[in-house]
Amino acid sequence: MRRIHPASAIIATTLAITAGIVAGGAYADDNQAGAAIANPTQQQALDANETMRNYILSHPSTPVPTETTTPSTTPTVTPTPAETATEAPAGQKYASGMPWSDGGFFEHSGTRATAFAAWRGAPLDNVVAFTTRSSWKALLNDWWKTSVPSGFDAGRDDFILSVPLWTDDGSAGSDQNWKDLGTQLAAVDPNGLVRLGWEMNCCFSHAMNATTWRDQFSRAVTLLRSTAPGLQIVFNPNEGGAQNGTVRDVESLYVQGKVDIIALDTYDWWSPFTTKANIDNHFTKAYGWDYWFRFARRHHLPFALGEFSVSSGSSASGGDNPMFFQAVYGWLTERERQDPGSIRFVALFNESADYCGCALSDTQNPRAAAEYKSLIASIRTS
Repeated sequence: MRRIHPASAIIATTLAITAGIVAGGAYADDNQAGAAIANPTQQQALDANETMRNYILSHPSTPVPTETTTPSTTPTVTPTPAETATEAPAGQKYASGMPWSDGGFFEHSGTRATAFAAWRGAPLDNVVAFTTRSSWKALLNDWWKTSVPSGFDAGRDDFILSVPLWTDDGSAGSDQNWKDLGTQLAAVDPNGLVRLGWEMNCCFSHAMNATTWRDQFSRAVTLLRSTAPGLQIVFNPNEGGAQNGTVRDVESLYVQGKVDIIALDTYDWWSPFTTKANIDNHFTKAYGWDYWFRFARRHHLPFALGEFSVSSGSSASGGDNPMFFQAVYGWLTERERQDPGSIRFVALFNESADYCGCALSDTQNPRAAAEYKSLIASIRTS
């Protein structure tokens, strides 16, 4: 979500959003969250993902219109032997005790990540961060390292960085820019994950032409891996069809041979996970959970949830909704049971700012939080 102070700018940005927007990631305003900004550049980074904030601020009680796009009935790209699964090796144990890497976004604070792990009673296997996206000069400030908690083990845990393919000033970056970013990432986690151009089917992603998008994606992957060959690349759409004028056939943005993980961003937003019919719709609709899981497995790749949480800051959500986590972890465990190693990671979006209301604690979303803790305890000991 883009952090924009002037009301006129919020309105102008929102008017540019077309019907079909669904909840995506968010950035905390650290002042709202009650913490000092760790680095002046972090102020600029709060614009990294603008899906939900702009919509909620201007339409606090309005459900999100439904996108009716129907995906292709067959894969756009036929998998080849070059695409090999990056599933966890048989018998690998994550620190959390979960069958997949289980962690999340904790407002770019390693301290908050550590506190959350203690609260939930299980270590975190991954932490998510976002680069600044205003310009390449800003993007190459690696303040996002503040996200890494003490005890992070790069040989075991996952650092997941969300990186735009174009900065907001329209720059595709020089070859050296991308190489430098690879070097920075490798210094934190040589085998780190990159959500490259995440939520490309919405949210000002510049995915207006499939060929242009794929060319830039391929270029970025090649350059990143020239200095960090162990990086794992995540293709990470938002749940649902094309939005905000992006390429209608979302799967046509996929680049064969350049992707290691297929991920999805999803929230307890319209329609909320409060009835079986609503929950089933999230799973079975065009470009829903089942679609992207099948897409991943057809391409011999694992599936992940790049962002997920309740969203009690919006009246279009289920509020403090324990059913959301029941549905999420029920779906994940069933897929993992039927297809071991098919789930690579899940990342809770633990955003505490009021507009989002996505965080879990004994005081924020306490009913959903209690269910989440119970599910973690149950799954990790099963």
